[in-house]
Amino acid sequence: MGSSDHSYGSSSTSSVSEMSNINSSVVSDKNMEFIWWIANRLTSYDEEMHKEILDDFFTADATYIHPALTVVGRYNIRKVFRVWTSLNKDEPEVTNIVFDGHTAIISLIQNMRPRLFPLIHLQIPATTTLLFQDSAIGPMIYSQQDSWTLEGIVQSMPLLGWWYDNVVRNLLGAVFTSAGGFLHTANQTTGYLQFRAEEVQKLSTEIIEKSSAEIQQRSRDMTLRAQTIVDQAKVTVEQRVATAREEVERMRQMMRPQANYVKAITGAEKA
Repeated sequence: MGSSDHSYGSSSTSSVSEMSNINSSVVSDKNMEFIWWIANRLTSYDEEMHKEILDDFFTADATYIHPALTVVGRYNIRKVFRVWTSLNKDEPEVTNIVFDGHTAIISLIQNMRPRLFPLIHLQIPATTTLLFQDSAIGPMIYSQQDSWTLEGIVQSMPLLGWWYDNVVRNLLGAVFTSAGGFLHTANQTTGYLQFRAEEVQKLSTEIIEKSSAEIQQRSRDMTLRAQTIVDQAKVTVEQRVATAREEVERMRQMMRPQANYVKAITGAEKA
């Protein structure tokens, strides 16, 4: 749904009067239509439409929060709008809105088509959140927050998105599964050895307390034997941990083509 799919009239006075009843416990169809109207005009690249929404429905000290910046005041928000529309060619598409009377969450698709490179076109899922507060003339927007996810940006890029979904995620899953399995085995073995060592130590203490030279000698022999078992077991655990680390390193080496591919794409974009 584009920025022109909903219309609500052009009179700012009637718009404010309609807005005065929007903050009710039940959001009516008419209120939802009005929120769509605000969203479509706010995301429009028509500067007059954008200015009208800012002047009529944004507080003077409204904040605009973007993943790359934060500005305060309607005038500064308009400056950001001018810069953005001068760099990007296509308007975003509003796909869905959720509104509870105080907060409007707008789901949209950002069409990234740089004016200098119009052949490049990326569609990035994004979310715009509008926060309302009561005023003498009705609810006013005091904050606009735009959110872009790293996952959405990566998936929007040709080839890189496929690589991320089909290679990176599968490799990371294999790495963590293998490492987790080795570490689980190592932890179990260490816990068992510790338990056995405590049993041996307890038995040795009981034997020593019998105050018999022969028994004391036997206890020392048993302690030595137990220590040998523990030492051997530690060596076994260390070998398993080393094997696990080698497996993780091997998985990391397999992922290096992705890093080189990302660098190649980044270098191409800079060029």
